This record gives sequence, structure tokens and C-alpha cells, in this order.
Amino acid sequence: MVRLDLAGMLPREINRKLKDLIKSEQEIEVVHTHSVHNFATALIGHGRITVEGSTGFYTGGFLEGPTLLIKGNTGWYTGDNMMSGEIIVEMNTGSNVAPSMLGGTILVRGNSGSRAGWGMKGGNLIVCGNVGRWTGKMTLGGRIIILGEVGEGIGESMYNGVIHVLDQAVEDKLGGNSRIIPIDDKEKAEVAALFRKYEIHQEVDALRSIVPDVYGHHEYLLFKPTHKKGRQG
Repeated sequence: MVRLDLAGMLPREINRKLKDLIKSEQEIEVVHTHSVHNFATALIGHGRITVEGSTGFYTGGFLEGPTLLIKGNTGWYTGDNMMSGEIIVEMNTGSNVAPSMLGGTILVRGNSGSRAGWGMKGGNLIVCGNVGRWTGKMTLGGRIIILGEVGEGIGESMYNGVIHVLDQAVEDKLGGNSRIIPIDDKEKAEVAALFRKYEIHQEVDALRSIVPDVYGHHEYLLFKPTHKKGRQG
């Protein structure tokens, strides 16, 4: 394992160093982050980066491949346009986690702010605690799982994708163009596999699903976004 001390380093210098290290190192430990913004932006590789602290805005933006384990909190826009890999936040995130996410998994062990998963296109977002208003607004795809309480306007203007919730009061918080249905067997199996992988001790039978509702006067022509794997080196 390589240890990287960020004391006195600027975000651009940090990211250059991470991009060099991940070409050859599978385990990187990062200390003295001081909630730095833009941490691990556009990082490509297959290693694991463990952060002994908190990071700021745009953590893991455009991430492709690596695993980020953040042992503290992260700021707004964690996983912005993330393409693949994992971001595991042991504490809480700010607002707008996983905006326009394309793939991979973001796991938040604590709470998250408003607008979680705004405009998601793919991947998995799991929040073990509570979320603020407008979770899953304008989603185009992907899966959001919220195990705590949800804020108002959840699922507002969804086009595609699914949001799984436990909150028993969710009917009073539902956004427009969304509806609640029972979780189906296929989703149960996929969610249960995620729970096993990340050691989340929650029965899937208690979950319900929020999906888009089409009223008959709109027709949505959706596309499936794709991305090419970035070159390393």
C-alpha cells in the first residue's frame, strides 16, 4: 500500500499524483484531505483509494473504474457523471449526490442532502440514512435505494429508472409523474445481491418501488447512454 499525504497540495496536483499512482498501485491510502474539492476527478483505473478523512465538492466526478472509500463525509455533487467503479462514503454526503450518474455504485452509509440522483442515467445509488427533497428528480435510468426517510417531491418528473424506499409515509411526499408499485422478484434478487455485497442488513421484502407514471398525453423517446472505456497511460 502507498500512503499519500495531501497536506499543502492543490487539487490539480493531487489528481495528477493519483492518476500516476493508480497505474501501478492497487492500494492507496490518502491522509490530510482537509475536505479538498475535486478529489479523484476523472480518475481511470482499477485500484482502491482509502481516504482517512473527508472530501469536498465533486468527489469522484467522472470516475471510471477505481473504488473510493471515504471514511468521513463528502460535499455536494459526489460522483458527478460517474461512469463505473465504486464510491463508498462511511458518513454523510451533501446535496446532489450522483447527478447524471452513468454507471457503477455509490453507497452512503449515513444521510444525504436534497436532489440525490438528479438526472441519473444508470448505476446504483444506495443511501442507508435519510435524504432531502427531490430525490430521483428527472431520472433517465439506474436504481436508487433509500433506507431512511425521504423528503418531498421524490421521483418528480421521472422518465425511467426505479427508486426503492422503506419510508411508510412516502405517499404524501411523491412527486409528479411517479407512482408506487410493489417491488418485483427480479428487483428483489438484484437488490438482495447489492445488500450482501455491501453488508447491508435489510430485508428486501419491505421495500416498495417508485417508477414513472405516464398519463397518456406525453410520449417519451428515451435513449440508452453508452460510453467508451478510457485509455490508460
